Amino acid sequence: MTMLWVTRQNLGAGQTSVLFGHTAFYKAREDYAADLLAIGAQPLDMFMYYYRDEPDDVLDGRLDGMLAGFRYGDVLIIQMPFFIRPLNIKRLIEKIHDVYHGQVIAFIHDFEPLRQKSMAAQDQDSDPWLDQYSYRTYGVLYPLFDALIVNNDRVAAALREYLHYTKPIISQGPFGYHTADHIPTPHFAKKLVFAGAFIKAGYLQHLPADCPIDVFGANPPDEFNRMPNVHYRGDYPPAELPSQLNSGFGLVWDSTDFPAVTGELGEYTRLSYAQKISLYLAARLPVIIWREAAGAEWLTANGVGLAIDNLAEAWPLIDSFDEARYGAMQARLGPLSQLIREGVYVKQAALRAYATVNTQSSDF
Repeated sequence: MTMLWVTRQNLGAGQTSVLFGHTAFYKAREDYAADLLAIGAQPLDMFMYYYRDEPDDVLDGRLDGMLAGFRYGDVLIIQMPFFIRPLNIKRLIEKIHDVYHGQVIAFIHDFEPLRQKSMAAQDQDSDPWLDQYSYRTYGVLYPLFDALIVNNDRVAAALREYLHYTKPIISQGPFGYHTADHIPTPHFAKKLVFAGAFIKAGYLQHLPADCPIDVFGANPPDEFNRMPNVHYRGDYPPAELPSQLNSGFGLVWDSTDFPAVTGELGEYTRLSYAQKISLYLAARLPVIIWREAAGAEWLTANGVGLAIDNLAEAWPLIDSFDEARYGAMQARLGPLSQLIREGVYVKQAALRAYATVNTQSSDF
């Protein structure tokens, strides 16, 4: 019987949990691996290190050690992007194909050439196999995977075009999000809540004085001290953060300016689900999101989100709510929160991809 494996990220020297442990980058990867281990997958530990001129014999020995438990026909899911020398991932895929006659699937957290288009366009001379952060890597490495798992059909279509990819692509839906054991039921309050990276939320520094918001995150801008409508509530480890989001509406909005969505990161939300969606759902907060964002249709269809065209619409919308309407959304959020915290969508998509590469069909 073939076995499913999933990469589990280990930090290399100098890359401590101080840098990665409290970030969405590491949280999403840690939760993904844990979800698949819960259904019987085996961990394949990969260290985040960079050795541009690593000798072939050293790399071969390293790969042999990593694959010591791998068996004929096994399937590996690699969480991508993984910022090591890209050639190492290529050789890992080749060894699984050639030695073990196995399959390798990529779970794509983010796709940087679509996320940061201007920087990708400027990258004309990096080495796609040797440079750690080359945007040119994506076009040559990702076609080697036997299947891709993405979080929605929009990004699947974009990747098919960008990569000229003809192999299976599985759409997962929202990320999982593991939390502390107890999550209190949020109570009704006419307020907006933002939790995340302030570097992607330049609009917060341009909010009018009559637009109040609670914000959570690391390294808040000094400008917040001069804005009485922006209430900084601190920075918490990702697993503990949902318990702090105990009232109001969660905001999913990446933009450089107010009120319209601007900037490349904002445009990228047309394609990709933000992990912030899963954070708010795990906390049982109704979500307010840009109508053009990839997650908007799914959230509104499930009755747990509200879609708006520009951010100025958020406060009048919240003001129109009453406790009964908020309670009705809470009733829908309860079971959905459980699905997110247990990684059900993650597990379903992984098993579907596993079946697909073994049978050449994702239809059950």
